[in-house]
Amino acid sequence: MPKRALIIRHNEHETLGENYTTVLQDHDFDLIPMNIFEAEPDFVNFDPPPLSDVDLIVALGGAFSANDPFPAIQAERHFFAEAIAANVPIFGVCLGAQILARALGAQVEPTGGYEFGLRKIWITEEGSSDPVFSKLHVPLVPTLHGEHFSVPDGATELAFGYMLCRDGTFKRQSMAFRYRNSYAFQFEPQLTLDELRIWNRELAADYELMGPLFDPKLEAETNLREFSTYSPIYEEQSREMLIAFLKNARLA
Repeated sequence: MPKRALIIRHNEHETLGENYTTVLQDHDFDLIPMNIFEAEPDFVNFDPPPLSDVDLIVALGGAFSANDPFPAIQAERHFFAEAIAANVPIFGVCLGAQILARALGAQVEPTGGYEFGLRKIWITEEGSSDPVFSKLHVPLVPTLHGEHFSVPDGATELAFGYMLCRDGTFKRQSMAFRYRNSYAFQFEPQLTLDELRIWNRELAADYELMGPLFDPKLEAETNLREFSTYSPIYEEQSREMLIAFLKNARLA
């Protein structure tokens, strides 16, 4: 009998990608789309299926803040809290990870800068032995964010990094945590080269948010060039990580 994965999207250009779509379909998941971005401009509607009909939640990124007062964002936060209580695993990416952190009582705040490109992360001792996160063998990840989460009480930090802020200072930020069978990623494990090409076209203005220390055109060109070389390695270890996540949650 097929399992059901609820795919929550907050931006039309941020998708599950072929890499992760294939993994879930190969593991007998039906993918149930839920496109929050279609509820603009007021973002009132958040009408997920009953948790009893959901085996997995994948929440992707977007331009919102987890602190936004939109009813849909607040309802999503409550839905995540209910999912955690019901032991339904959540795979949270970027904004999805930040909403998960808020659902667990943690804080989400501006970083003082903006990242759009490959960044090195430091994997913690717990992250290096984690059954899921340890599949990330090369600690170089694609990022797209201007806010970050704190690690919730009872969660385990798996990785951290440093943001080069607009004022030239560096700020430590948590990049991943685990809470029971749910995971939060302040980077983009689902990203493929095809999707980055779309981001470079449709989200080009985001490079300007990085501040005066960066040249937007150069950053866009560098990001695409570097990821073009690295993407086969990254996509392979990201697949391994998702498969390990499914096994850890007893969904594979």
